[in-house]
Amino acid sequence: MNKHHHLLLRGASSLTVSLCKRSGPTHLPPARPLFPSSGAGGTTTAAAIVSNFFSRHHHSTLTSPHHHLPKTARMSTTTPSPVDLIEQSKRLAAFQSVTAHLVPFPSRTRIGIGSGSTVIYVVEAITTLVPPATLSTMTFYPTGAQSEQLIESAGLNLQYINKLPPGTLLDVCFDGADEVDPNLNLIKGGGACLWQEKIVASSSKKFVCVADFRKMSPALGTMWKKGIPIEVLPLAANRVLGELERMGSLGPKVRPGLPGKAGAVVTDNGMWIVDAPFRPLRVEGTSDKEKGEWQIDELADALIKIPGVAEIGLFYGKNGNQAGEGGAQKPVEAYFGMEDGSVKVLSA
Repeated sequence: MNKHHHLLLRGASSLTVSLCKRSGPTHLPPARPLFPSSGAGGTTTAAAIVSNFFSRHHHSTLTSPHHHLPKTARMSTTTPSPVDLIEQSKRLAAFQSVTAHLVPFPSRTRIGIGSGSTVIYVVEAITTLVPPATLSTMTFYPTGAQSEQLIESAGLNLQYINKLPPGTLLDVCFDGADEVDPNLNLIKGGGACLWQEKIVASSSKKFVCVADFRKMSPALGTMWKKGIPIEVLPLAANRVLGELERMGSLGPKVRPGLPGKAGAVVTDNGMWIVDAPFRPLRVEGTSDKEKGEWQIDELADALIKIPGVAEIGLFYGKNGNQAGEGGAQKPVEAYFGMEDGSVKVLSA
């Protein structure tokens, strides 16, 4: 049984070959680069980027239960715009997740860093909350170009997942999601990083999801209408599309590049992305394949078996608490920045 907690903490750059390479919060002004020049030929840290964004707000000291959060994580006392409120709540969710899953555990030295608009706040929280002496012992593993850039810009120790010794697991991974159901099943891959994200998540003892309220859903496919992202070999794309239609997908298509850019999105792995909408997925029971109504595990098993499919954007099955020795795809906990400025936590 999942349990819900309300923690009342009141209060991105151009694409080259893959959407995975976009950077920064989606609501930041588009004219501002993710890593602006420091004026001396260098770059600012992730913390400085977020600090600049919120510099127009006055951060005041809050009373219990917020006193444990650093001043930089507290909500403004002024009345923010809806966009600012969402960004601030995402930031609070990131700080809360790092406070719960990293700060009390200095022995957690191998950390996975995911992709998406919330991850910039996770990196800021890490650099703000973790003591420098402890931080120097940690190594950070990215899921793509965006998180690699964040790690390097923040001055953190960077390593790649292919360098992780056999039989070794990351201690914890922080990543976002495009949609989350009450059982912590996820749809990921809106940024075209799904294969690397799944490798890093399943190589971790614990996966922690950080997102905003718009990603919460009663069933996968209810809120995220773009479809399940599927990474495919380009030469197999047409065959995969045919198989998806036969399985009941509602208008699957190859994801196009940016406007004015010919051809499909190409991932960091040289693959294409197919987006396959399905009717809302069932958590329990069995699939009704005649109607195109699928149970999550059964659909995931069928999709990954299609020849030409490299990986799928369904994160399902066991979480880190259940798997124990790695291999889990689902998070042990999800932190949501809410519309009203609070943080909601959903635990496995």
